[in-house]
Amino acid sequence: MIENYNFDYPVLIAHRGASYAAPESTLPAVKIALESGVDYIELDVQRTKDGELVVFHDTNLLRLTDARKAFPDKKNYELKNFTLAELKKLNYGAWFNVKYPERARDSYSQLTILTLAEVLDFVDPVNTGVGLFLELKSPYLYEEIEKEIVALLQKKEIYETAEKKPYILFLSFSPASLKRLSELRPESPRILLTRRNFVSPKRWRGWLEITEEVAAGIGPKGHVSFPWYIGAAHKKGLFVFPYVINRSWQLKIFSWFSADGYITDRPEMLADFYNRVQEFGESVGELGENILEEEEEKSTDDSNQQKKNN
Repeated sequence: MIENYNFDYPVLIAHRGASYAAPESTLPAVKIALESGVDYIELDVQRTKDGELVVFHDTNLLRLTDARKAFPDKKNYELKNFTLAELKKLNYGAWFNVKYPERARDSYSQLTILTLAEVLDFVDPVNTGVGLFLELKSPYLYEEIEKEIVALLQKKEIYETAEKKPYILFLSFSPASLKRLSELRPESPRILLTRRNFVSPKRWRGWLEITEEVAAGIGPKGHVSFPWYIGAAHKKGLFVFPYVINRSWQLKIFSWFSADGYITDRPEMLADFYNRVQEFGESVGELGENILEEEEEKSTDDSNQQKKNN
């Protein structure tokens, strides 16, 4: 299955960019992910009130921006009710500095929401070799958003070729959206995402049957990625990309379980674990700590502390 798509094994995917090290889905998060050595950067696509495609995870703006402060008279803070010009006025990174002071940077307080076109220009999958996982976030809110995304990819001249791994993969919790994408751009693989932390074998078989109809792979939460579930997907010719895998011990376990790839907030950890740092990402070492070593040190410190307590 991996060879059919020319994927490197395993497939390494940065969740909303390097969202552990920088505010999610912002330019710094995308840049760190791009330099880390991953294969793909996962980003969520929505549409503004005036029809622009933007990259943003939540359908509501309040968690990640200062929308209430910037527009106190607004009665509704759903993204779809804002124009691009209004969104560009919002502070999109200050929340990260408040929530994660140990990872804060002054520059994060001057970030703005990106359009999908801006991301495509910056990442440039054809030339960098780093592709995009584009998740259609709540596509039922945006009629024909699939057609608009495909049209933008064509405008940017991003076409798939049989000799290389896909530049674009589509993800969604919506089988209907994936079905539409299969008709609009069948050459780009699709992945059906699942929400449940735990699932019965019967329900898993049902998900696989749905996935077979609309996608090439399935993206379960990590808790669901048992070897017998992954094996059942493989028997149907489907690849499995668990999410969100942020610990080295999780990587070890899921590699034993034969997962085909991983979606993570910590792409530098993933690339380091698999020795996949790219040559143009030599500055990665300056961008973050050696997470694997730190986790081992923390584990030793915790163990020593526990002995003292006993």
